[in-house]
Order: sequence, then C-alpha cells, then structure tokens
Amino acid sequence: MSIEGEPDRDELSAMKVSELRQMCSDRGLLVSGKKDDLINRLLGTEATEQEATEATDPEAENIDDAIDKMLARVRGEESEEETESEPEPEPEPEPMEAEILEAEIIEPEPEPEPEPEPEPEPEDDPEEDPWFSGVIASDDSELVLDDDEEEDEPSVVINLPSMTGLKDNWQIAAAVGVVVLLVGAAAVFLIQPDPAFTARPLRYGDQMDFTVSGTSVAVTGEEMVGYIRDSTSPTLDDVCSELRATVSGGTGSVMLRKGDLNEIFHPMDSELEGTVMALDAYGRQRLTVEQTMIHDLSVDLEGKVRNGEDCTSTGWIREDNTLLSNSVSWRDITSRSTVKTDTQLSLVDSDGQLTSARAVVFGVEEFGTVGDLASLLLFPMTPIELHAFFGDTQLTKGLSSNDDISWSSDWRWSVGSEINTEDHGLVTQVSIFHYEIGRCLGHAQIDILVKNGIPWPVRQEVDIVIDKTLEGPNCNFVGSSLNEALPDGRITIVATITETSSNSGSEAAPWGSSYAGSPGSGEDIPGGQTQWGYAMPDHSDQRDFDLEEAVDCLMANHSTTDAAIALETGGYVWQAAYSTDEWNLSWVRDDDTAGWIVLGARESGCNLVDQDDYDEGTTIWSRDSIPDTLTLEKLEQRVLMESRYPDLESYISSGGNWDDSATYGYLLSVSEANDVLTSLPVDVGDGQVNVAGSRIWQDSGREHTVSFAMNAESSRMVAWYHTSLPA
Repeated sequence: MSIEGEPDRDELSAMKVSELRQMCSDRGLLVSGKKDDLINRLLGTEATEQEATEATDPEAENIDDAIDKMLARVRGEESEEETESEPEPEPEPEPMEAEILEAEIIEPEPEPEPEPEPEPEPEDDPEEDPWFSGVIASDDSELVLDDDEEEDEPSVVINLPSMTGLKDNWQIAAAVGVVVLLVGAAAVFLIQPDPAFTARPLRYGDQMDFTVSGTSVAVTGEEMVGYIRDSTSPTLDDVCSELRATVSGGTGSVMLRKGDLNEIFHPMDSELEGTVMALDAYGRQRLTVEQTMIHDLSVDLEGKVRNGEDCTSTGWIREDNTLLSNSVSWRDITSRSTVKTDTQLSLVDSDGQLTSARAVVFGVEEFGTVGDLASLLLFPMTPIELHAFFGDTQLTKGLSSNDDISWSSDWRWSVGSEINTEDHGLVTQVSIFHYEIGRCLGHAQIDILVKNGIPWPVRQEVDIVIDKTLEGPNCNFVGSSLNEALPDGRITIVATITETSSNSGSEAAPWGSSYAGSPGSGEDIPGGQTQWGYAMPDHSDQRDFDLEEAVDCLMANHSTTDAAIALETGGYVWQAAYSTDEWNLSWVRDDDTAGWIVLGARESGCNLVDQDDYDEGTTIWSRDSIPDTLTLEKLEQRVLMESRYPDLESYISSGGNWDDSATYGYLLSVSEANDVLTSLPVDVGDGQVNVAGSRIWQDSGREHTVSFAMNAESSRMVAWYHTSLPA
C-alpha cells in the first residue's frame, strides 16, 4: 500500500528501469533484478534482508552501488526492452562468477544493454562453488590485482564468492570488502560493459612461463623418417619407418626484452629506446622489438629399427633425452612483420651424445601457407601472439573469421563461451583451424583459452595430422604445393602448453612508429636483372672457370653429349653447382627429358668427369617461366659481405672469397616441379630461382654443415642453418 507522497505501483510501472534503479540506489536498496523486482523492492513487499539498514557515507555508497551492479550483471538482469515474464519471487542467492573489470567511465543512468542468456549456474552448494574450490579456497586466500594495465585498458580482477558462501564465511566476506576498499573509487568506474576479449599489443617486460604436457610427435613413412634420421645422426641412425617422440615433462617461457640505447644505430631514433637493431633478409639495419622463447624438455624416443637395409618390426626406445631450445625473433616496429628468427637447438641423448643445430629464417610470413606449416611443425609448443593474430578484433561469443570481411588468411577461427577455470579464472574459448590443410592433407587444429591482460593464451592445445596420402580432388594449388613440399609419410603432433605465471610489462613497445634509420622502398636492393641464355648468368671474377666458360667448353668440346644436344635444341641448365674448379650442370630439353654432366677445368678446355640421365618426371621444361635474375657474381658478393650476414659469412668465406670446401650454385623451380623449393616465395605459375651454398667440415671430433638459400631475383636471403653432429 502506498504512502502519501510516495508513488504507487501504477506510477512505478510507468517509469523506466533506469529511473527505478536510481530510486532504489537513493533508498539504499539493491539495484539488481527485473522491473517487477525493483517495483516490489520500492513498495517494501520484498524480503527485508535485501534492504540496506544502515546509512553510509557517499564513498561507501558508491562502492556498494558498483558491487550491486556487478551482482546484477552476474545474475542475468534484462533490459526493459525485453519481454517481461510473469513476476517471480526473488530467487535464492546463487553462486556468482568473477568479473573482469576494464576501464570504462559509466555515464549517469545508462540504459542497460541486452545481455546474452546467462550460462547455466551451479547448484547452491558451497562445496561445489567454483570460487571456494579454486580461486578463493580458504580463509587465507589472497586476491591478486593486476594493476600494471595501461590507463586505456585496465583490468582489475575481483574474485567474489557466492552470497550463500558469504553468509557462512564472514572472514572471506570481510576479505572481499577489504579488496574493494583497496581498489578504492576505481571500482566504481572499472565495470566491464560486455564479456568481449580484445588482445593487447606486446609491451617491454611482458613475460609468461608455462608447462608443456600431453605432447607427442609421431612420424611414419621411410622418407619422412629418413630426413629426421639424417639430421640427428648418430642418435637415430638405426631408426626406420616409424618414430615417436613423447615429452615426458617440460617447461618454457616467452618474454619481450627492452634493449639499451646503444642498440639503436641512428642518432635521430634515440627516443625509441627499448628497440633493438636487427639485420633483415637483405642485410639492412632495422629497428625491432626482440622476443625470446625458451623450452627445456625431457623427451622419450621410440620407433622401429633396421637390420642392415631392411626395416624390421623390432621396437626401439631411448628414454631420458634432453632437448633445449632458445628462439629469438625480431619484429619491425613500423610494419610489425618478422624480420628474422634465430633458433638454437641442442639434443643430449641418454648416452650423453650432443646434437646441436641453429636455423636463421628471414620473415617466415612471406612464405604464405608453407610458412604457416613450417612454423607449426617446427614450433608446435610456441604460444600464439594474440594481437599479431587477431589484431584489434573484439572477440565475443559466436564471432568467427567468417564475420570479418577483411580476413584473408587460411587460418580460420571462432569464439566460444566465456568460462571460469580453476587455474586461470575467467577465460574465453577460441578455436583455430587451417582451412587448406583440412581440405587436403589432414587437419591442423588449435584450441586456446585467452584472458584479459595476457598477450598469449593461458592454455593452448595443438592437434595436427599431415598425411600426403589424404590429398584428394578438393586440393587447390596451395594444397598441392604443400603436398609437393613435404616428404612422403605422415606426421601427427599433439601438444599442450599451460600458463603457470605471467608478468605484464609497464612500457608499451612503439608499434607502428616510423624511424629515421628505416630503409626506404627498394633501398639497397640490387637491380640489373638479365635474361638467361643457356644458363643463369655468372660473370664472376672469383672463379677462373666460371659458368659461361663451362657452357662454352661443353658446346665446343663435348658437342655430342646429351647435355650439349639439349642446349642446342632449346634446352637450358636448370640447376648448377660449383666446387673446386668443377661444375655439375643439370639440363632439361623441351620433351622433359633431363640429365646431368660434370665438367672439370683444365689449362685448355675442360674434362668431362661424369654424366647420366635423371629419372622421368624429375623436372619439366618451361623456358617461358624462367624469370630475369641477378648474376651469380652479384649475389655472392652480398653473401660474402660480413656486414650483411656476419655469422653466416664467418662459416663459408676465407679472406673475402669462398672457402675452398664451399659449394655454390642455383636451382630453377617451376610450379609443377616436384621439389621443396617450388614452395618458396613465388607468384603462382611463375618460375623461381634460388642460389644456394653449403660447406661441410670437421673440427674437434664433430662434423659441421652450413647451408643457405637466397632469392636470385631480388637477393633476399631466405634462410641459413648450421648443424653440429658427432663425427
């Protein structure tokens, strides 16, 4: 019954929900619930325990108001635009979820936005309350507040137990009250309006430690196992057909390092302190942000073994191997693209034998789909950098890459629900998969849990199957290229990484900033590409017996060979390698027959050292696909320049020239050719020419191998690697 001067039910029913909430707030009443709940509360027909019985000072009222609004969101209030259901009694207090609070100033009396249907809530059993079983587990539980967020994206996490728990656990209730007081007035303004997740850019000092579990790599197929066996000799010398590596335990970490001022090369860029100079694929200086990834894994190996040349069914196992990995990558601050990644691996087997390898790859993303695959196969235990993948996309439940008209990657994604986890609190589920691999070669699935304020997933599960036998009619050119690039066999990878601790950096990296020392478009990239004749132009002054002289000698002194006849009738040299005054020339003629010939230098003319034919289908004739290239001489000058690739140059040069044991040459690939290098960066349908070099030597009882590949059209270094094995 209404009191004189007070509105009655009809008058209250005509008011807006926001006005009713204001009246409740003015009277010290809860502001949660539906419109009928608010009216009943104002008319005094609700349970008295939900009314405020004591007056508070203004600051306390603001804090209570903020908490009431959080409770209202958790309990699933609806806007006035929604269809009203029949009035129901105020429900029993229910367990509540924690809120992720982000900076947003609340405007006076905002109209509430329609909210998604609340998740099914657990029963009112304190023992089943997730906050009492995980986040707030005892009276001594502490609340950790992440106050390192920047002003434009703060994230204050308050873990609230259920109201049922509050009645029986007053010490925990008091602790929550203290937390709110410590947060202070900020709690009033840090109310998140919706459960969307947006990845933030990396900052200096960002770090995450994680564990590696449930991880294994299984390889079947002699060709695929053979590549692994050869690169890890003698550890896996007897393995054949099947190989499995299981991670029995491991840890890892990822961090962003802030560089010193002396790591900036241009004096006008001193305000960008924290960035680090790195040499790009052309050997040019760039300002970058440096990230380091470390893994320390215990690995058990098992497989089948050979008996002579035959692969048997006998099992083989080698436990307690240790794999250490240190991978450093540099990303340009302006373009945010990866300049290069330098990874060093060491495997110590149970007998104490050490195998080490180093791979330096320049800009993996420029490899397109093959780069995606290579990264995934090489580093399945690498946390995804969320902002680099999703950008500023706001991830809300039900959103997918199909909703983003600008999304062009073969990686697709969809956003699931926001859930509460015991280890990480509130997180958002995201599922990622590779479309082309799924159509053609198996599947590549990554399921992640992401949390506000952490730039990497707090949990990442990888499930990959790559099998060449699965190629079907749905494969397009990209899928077919992947198939050609892979050796025969099947590889299965499952990996799980879980965050154990993380630190948020306090200083933002200058992403998107321009800098004075940045190389201009086309700067320090050579021009003067020329057409081929019989072969790629050489014109080197480092070789007395250059490629032009070798071809001239072939045509003049060995004109009846298959190689000379092929060149005379429209063929060309699609592959050539030089070592110690000898050229190994691979030729192809217009009917796709192919072969090779070895010519050695002598005082007059040349010797025919050896020759033979290739198997049918090794390559195809496609002269129209041959691009104009730089000369072998111009490219080797850049490779041997210490200032461009200092670590590589130290392995392969001697006094500014090639080391006597080095080999140098080129390879032409066209899109239909069955060769790994056909999938290097290339326009679809065009030919691709890469120069390559290598050197093998022994030192202190170990065998070393260094190899590199460089694009012959642009002089862009693709990658180089160094392995060290027991001799």
